[in-house]
Amino acid sequence: MTRRPNSLLYALLAVSLAANLIGAGYLGFVGFRPKPPPRTVETTINFVSGRYPPTVAKAVREKLEARRDELKNALDEMKIARRATRDAMSDVPFDAARVDAAFADARAKAADFQKVIHSAIIEALPDVAEGDRAKIDRSEGGD
Repeated sequence: MTRRPNSLLYALLAVSLAANLIGAGYLGFVGFRPKPPPRTVETTINFVSGRYPPTVAKAVREKLEARRDELKNALDEMKIARRATRDAMSDVPFDAARVDAAFADARAKAADFQKVIHSAIIEALPDVAEGDRAKIDRSEGGD
């Protein structure tokens, strides 16, 4: 009775294990990530104020909260404009002029939304101490 070498079997098991771990890692990284929450006024306020040092964030949050209704209206208009772009892109027959107009409207609504945020930040900064404003991250990689 001859005995076959086990090294081939061990090599195949190692390759199989590696392939399974790679597949499980990929699914864990890509397949089971939670979806980001939908954009709301609250998530916008949290995101914007969370990008600043605590004292600056507090002042920015207060100004954004004061503009909550204006922010909600701008956000709703931006969402409607973006939905209109998707509708225009899927129209049959395709109308390039309509899509271009929808994109232009979406850009304008996005700019209006950003203007509300930027105005609140500008309004908040004079109330923040110079030393705290100096702590604002100036790097490009802060995104």
